[in-house]
Amino acid sequence: MLFKKLRSCLRIFPSNTKYIKYTTASTSGNTPEKAEFENVFSFPFIKYMAMVNRLKVYQGLASCIVVPSCGILEMMNVIPGNTFYAAAYTGMTGVAVLSLFTLPFNNVIGQLYISEDNKQIKISSLNFFGKRIDKIVNVDDWVPLLDLAPKTTDAFYLSPQLTDGTKYKLFVKFGIVRNSHKMGQVLE
Repeated sequence: MLFKKLRSCLRIFPSNTKYIKYTTASTSGNTPEKAEFENVFSFPFIKYMAMVNRLKVYQGLASCIVVPSCGILEMMNVIPGNTFYAAAYTGMTGVAVLSLFTLPFNNVIGQLYISEDNKQIKISSLNFFGKRIDKIVNVDDWVPLLDLAPKTTDAFYLSPQLTDGTKYKLFVKFGIVRNSHKMGQVLE
């Protein structure tokens, strides 16, 4: 069962989609309109980051089950003494280490889509718990990358942000740019 869930984590960001149809609210009324988005950027290693982020959730759930069980079995003298402390230290240390290790994986962009009319951007990013978060924003809400101050981390990843203050990590160096002309036209 655990392997099925981990295998499903690897499919969280499909890499074989060129166009995706997505329903967006129209500005003229409440009727939704279909907008087609072109995949302009893909980060293939996002599935492994998602798997590690999900691993800390499974570690936490296992710790929540094992630690009380060890406490009950120790009180019934079924297992040797101090097993409860060993299980608690192991469980808490594992969750803490995995949480600290996966902090840099928060808000990493896995897929970037731009609409055919270059007016909307769909950002597919990874959250702290390994879930895919899709967000559609207008191009005006995206702060151009050339307007941002240079950072020391720009050698590894770019730090795009939205006008509402949301910051992302974009690994252009290690990702696959599928349409560089369109990506440069809209994002820079």
